[in-house]
Amino acid sequence: MGLLANIDSSILNVQLDHGFKIHAISDREGATLISIFEGLPPMEIHRKLFMVFSCLSEKKFNFIRNSFNSDIEMNDKGILTNFPSEEAEFDNNLVHGYLNPAIRLMRLFKEGNICMPLKYYYFIDKNIPKSFMHVGTTLHVSPGLYTWGSSEISALQRFIKDTKLPFKESFLQLAFENFELSYQTQNINLSFLSLMISLETLFNPGGQELTYRISRNTATLLGKDKGDSKRIFSEIKDLYGMRSNIVHAGKSNIINKEDLLKLRGYVRESIKDINKIGKNKDNLLDILNSCGFGERPWTK
Repeated sequence: MGLLANIDSSILNVQLDHGFKIHAISDREGATLISIFEGLPPMEIHRKLFMVFSCLSEKKFNFIRNSFNSDIEMNDKGILTNFPSEEAEFDNNLVHGYLNPAIRLMRLFKEGNICMPLKYYYFIDKNIPKSFMHVGTTLHVSPGLYTWGSSEISALQRFIKDTKLPFKESFLQLAFENFELSYQTQNINLSFLSLMISLETLFNPGGQELTYRISRNTATLLGKDKGDSKRIFSEIKDLYGMRSNIVHAGKSNIINKEDLLKLRGYVRESIKDINKIGKNKDNLLDILNSCGFGERPWTK
């Protein structure tokens, strides 16, 4: 049972593979169940799930469930005497091999910090659920509602199916990992800088005129037409100027949420487009350098 954070009931429309299914449970039932797993009062569990991990939505907890067969052995005190060997295979192959990457790709698909901060492994003994392991994140779970429109579900599921992690190109994978870091800190300046590292990893050719080169490469890649490219070029230059003020002048009060979301949007779309193009960094930058604003020959 993996509890989901920062989502609403639209998550119930998403279909997963390998036996994973998404369910909802009332806040009272969920807090009671988790209190049994963790041996803590329901009110304390409710506070943890609501205030710390943002798992409560529309008075419900949304979670992903799956199961595997295993022989459970307990002593006469009801304590587990063997750790199910099947758990390791399930965890490695399906949780780490499929589910975690799927959630990471959901976050790459569109804005919102969907995540699974708590996982519980349990069995049923005489109609009583008993947890034999639970795992929680030590990272900050930043707010950011993730919701789907009905028209986005099929596109999301195609994206998860067609996109493989880790990315083949190391520069793209490094950019993606810094993109993810932007969700995992409470400090907006550090989030912003991690996204700037992503942008530099993708578009920095080295040498001089970094602001110009990174801004131009981003604009050339993403601009739908000449005017759109010019707008992106100007916005990236402004954002890169903020980066310089933070790093070189130590200014910590110049970034707001709108700036962060704008930069994250550019990083997100750049990662997705570069993955589709399928070139290494040198070849990618050669292509971008040879193109004018709005040309985008890779889409034709």
